[in-house]
Amino acid sequence: MLRFPILRFIASVYVSFLISASVDSAVAQECANPEAGCPTEEDPNCPSRPHIIRCAGKYLDTNQNRLLERIELENAIDGLSFFSRGILKVIGSVDKIMAKCDFDGDGAISIEKDMPATEETCLATCFKKRAFKGAFFPDCDL
Repeated sequence: MLRFPILRFIASVYVSFLISASVDSAVAQECANPEAGCPTEEDPNCPSRPHIIRCAGKYLDTNQNRLLERIELENAIDGLSFFSRGILKVIGSVDKIMAKCDFDGDGAISIEKDMPATEETCLATCFKKRAFKGAFFPDCDL
């Protein structure tokens, strides 16, 4: 009985990957200035990085200090099913995530400092953003 939701999750990640691979790159680009009239609705095939950051702040930053600390990330990953943890390995282990996202190396990923400084390395692809969102906060609509 547990297999079906897991298989459904794997299939949805795979199908999303296939769909996003065929989407025109202009559609997948993030809006640099939402106030200038850019669409604000999130593309389910490629959630924006700001959207992922807002959702991570709400669902993973358990002490609400605007830092995703190593222990919070470890606890979030430990709370996933075995299969979901396996899929999340696409993003990497806690050590790899921290290396890619914790720019200043202080053991916590800061929304204000680290996230802007790691745009090229941390959650840089649609596939990784989709996998991260699907694993931790699939229904987040912030």
